[in-house]
Amino acid sequence: MLFVNPLTDTEKRTLENAYKYHPLSATRIRAHCILLSDQEYQLKEISSICNMCRQAVSNAIHNWESMGFVGLLDEHRSGRPQKTTQEQKDELINRVQESPRSLKRVINEFSEAHKIELSLNTLKKICKAARMSWKRIRKSLKEKRNQEDFNVSKSLINQLIDSYSKGDINLCYFDESGFSLTPSVPYAWQKLCEQIEVCSTKSKNLNVLGFIDRNCNLESFVFTDSITTDVVIACFDDFCESIDKTTVVLVDNAPTHTSDKFDQKTIEWCKKGLIVIPLSKYSPELNIIEILWRKIKYEWMPFSAYKSFESLKDSLLNILAGVGKEYSIKFG
Repeated sequence: MLFVNPLTDTEKRTLENAYKYHPLSATRIRAHCILLSDQEYQLKEISSICNMCRQAVSNAIHNWESMGFVGLLDEHRSGRPQKTTQEQKDELINRVQESPRSLKRVINEFSEAHKIELSLNTLKKICKAARMSWKRIRKSLKEKRNQEDFNVSKSLINQLIDSYSKGDINLCYFDESGFSLTPSVPYAWQKLCEQIEVCSTKSKNLNVLGFIDRNCNLESFVFTDSITTDVVIACFDDFCESIDKTTVVLVDNAPTHTSDKFDQKTIEWCKKGLIVIPLSKYSPELNIIEILWRKIKYEWMPFSAYKSFESLKDSLLNILAGVGKEYSIKFG
């Protein structure tokens, strides 16, 4: 019978940490073998548990006895000579940044220029080594906005957040969003041989208008009709009746928030303690309720909601009622 010599407490802790946290799977498995051998598991049993051949288990034990933990590590291997120099890798990264959606085009252009054949996997490894990854492209309005106005709005919001934290005011963010039977398709973990399918149908919209504060307290209004200035004003009138201290509401520059009729009502609301402040144009990231809409559409809305308009409505109302409870967001 082949067993390791009894392990000390320090050796056990070292091996347990290696088994749990070492970045290389081979080292984790060998550490597991030594721990099992210390518990007097036989080679055949360890081989079955770790899915290794008997000789590999025996080698791991002998290496541990002769070299200690170093014996569980793989020796450095030089590997095949690399096809590309560091300068060529930098050139490839620059080409990828110029054509980020087509690696095949990058390979073809690089091969024509240097007469070097590269595989798609090789180029992906070079990209990953440069801390690049394949991910969704983000829509942005930064090019359209006035940066000075954006900075002023951001500074004002920070001051309002400070007053809100001290309890001097209530601070809310207002916006609208629409939901229909055409789903926002999220990423999801799926088996390679299978694919999750979500029903998609054209339907009328469920339009949600909401006020949310930084503690994720939400007051929402749901309509199937179009959102007009009169509808927005009615929601603000209703919300105004519920406030118990000076309340600041931040709004974007949608037409319903900038109309003359809405501007005239802001004076009336101000007298009741409700102050409406517009954000700088093209600055959706300043309105934290946008995070709520994304969470509902891409994370919280169940796939079963898209079976019918009634199921969509029920699911949406359940989520809106649970915001701040089972559906919570921690705003930074």
